[in-house]
Amino acid sequence: MAIKAVIIGFSHMHVNEIALYINDAEGIELCAAADVPSQTEAIAPKRYTPAWNLQNVRENYCPNIYEDYRQMLDEVKPDIAFILTENGQKPEIVLECAKRGVNVSIEKPIAVSLEEAKKIKAAVNEYGIEVVVNWPVAWRPYLYKLKNALDSGVVGKPLKLRYINGHTGPLGKGAKHRGVSANAEEMNDDERGKTWWHKAELGGGVYLDICCYGGYFTKWLMGDGEQSVMSYGANLNTPFGNTDDNFAAIVKYDDKMSVLEGTWTTPRAVIPSGPMVICTEGVVMCTGGAENEPDVKAYDIYGNEIVLNDAELGEKFKNMPCHYVNHIRTGEPIFDMLTLDKNIEIMAIIDAAAKSSVSGKEEKIGD
Repeated sequence: MAIKAVIIGFSHMHVNEIALYINDAEGIELCAAADVPSQTEAIAPKRYTPAWNLQNVRENYCPNIYEDYRQMLDEVKPDIAFILTENGQKPEIVLECAKRGVNVSIEKPIAVSLEEAKKIKAAVNEYGIEVVVNWPVAWRPYLYKLKNALDSGVVGKPLKLRYINGHTGPLGKGAKHRGVSANAEEMNDDERGKTWWHKAELGGGVYLDICCYGGYFTKWLMGDGEQSVMSYGANLNTPFGNTDDNFAAIVKYDDKMSVLEGTWTTPRAVIPSGPMVICTEGVVMCTGGAENEPDVKAYDIYGNEIVLNDAELGEKFKNMPCHYVNHIRTGEPIFDMLTLDKNIEIMAIIDAAAKSSVSGKEEKIGD
């Protein structure tokens, strides 16, 4: 019998690829979907806005759309709910799923703060459901090529991670998201300013959108031992919103460091993208950018290229629905970086960085 899945929320444009992946995967069925009311003012349903996302899912993947997600949970009784709401809505939705014994996949990051992430943890502990967090970078083979190079020690011990990621904003000029072939339609500043992405109180902003991937890579590639963060965020080119559109953070360890950057003003097509790790005997780094056949290369300290083997991941690392189906069918564990406990640790880094950008001081991780 196929795993019964539902989608909750259309605020995140990743909903289009999640619906596509569920549709294409064997052993899982998208039975229903429901939106969650927003505190934002509705705007015209241009491509990648919540109303457009809903219609796209309805027409292409699932005609069974509910107005009330609680009613959907009660009537459909799904095995798993994929949450693609505004960041600030996640703890409440997880709690409602948990009360009904429904497992949950949360689109990254797990929440807007460590405090909110702990609410999710409390709901899981009380009701015993399973929560996974979908990081799209978990399904990129070239990144495992990088991780394997680090684990092999071919370039020595990691010293510094440098990560930068950029686009013109989730609804910015030329924006394009997986699951849909066309770019975002042109929007004016007034329209963009009404979306949740540009409202800090709803969990918008560049840090929780794309700079947060730096927290993931810090935890995955640099390991344990993170102590504190110093960061700075600014709104440099999106005055119609109250969120940062550029952000930089430095994560401190005893014997290494991470430098994390995100921008909504410069797209990946024109800046180097992906993690670079400087090590004691060389460097391993992403090349090509996310739009241009990304790959990974390594060099020793004399500039000589080191040949790396490609990583073969298999079907279970194709996307989150495929990974979850494999987990249920085989009993194999969820990839560690997608588990609840690991994402509490990632959120601690993200949370300290957010606090530092407000206080202007170095903030301890986990405080």
